[in-house]
Amino acid sequence: MDLTTLVIDVVIFLVVVAILFSIGRAWRARPARSRLVPLRPEARSRYADSWNRIEKRFMDAPEEAVTEADSLITAMLGERGHPLGGDRLPRQLHSARRKLAEGQKRHRTEDLRLALLDYRAVFSQVIGPEVREPVAEGRRETA
Repeated sequence: MDLTTLVIDVVIFLVVVAILFSIGRAWRARPARSRLVPLRPEARSRYADSWNRIEKRFMDAPEEAVTEADSLITAMLGERGHPLGGDRLPRQLHSARRKLAEGQKRHRTEDLRLALLDYRAVFSQVIGPEVREPVAEGRRETA
C-alpha cells in the first residue's frame, strides 16, 4: 500500500465519520412534535375555554391577555411533553415573545395584537386535532 492510497483511505474514513456525526446531531435535534402526547379531551376543552377568555379579554387589557396567552401555551407544551428549553420551542412562539416585548416597550397595541396572532397560530398547532373516542357498535336486533 503506497502513501497515496493511505491518504485516500483516511480521507474517505473521515468523510464517513463526519456524515455519521451529522446524522447523529440531526437525530437529537429533530422536532419534538412526533413525540408529543395528545391532550385528554377534558384538558383540550379546558385549554380551548381559556383561549377564548384570553381573546375576549384582549379588548380590555391587551398586555395582560397576551401575557396570559404565553403562560397558556407554555402550560400546554409542558402537558404534551414538549421540551421547554429555549432553543427547542416553536419558532412562532419566539416571534410572539419578541412582539410582546416590543409592545410592552413601546406601549403599542398593534404589536400586542400581532403577538396574539402568533400565539393563536402556536395554540392551533399545539392543541392538535380533536380526538374522538370510537363508538362501539351495539348489537342490532331485527324483528
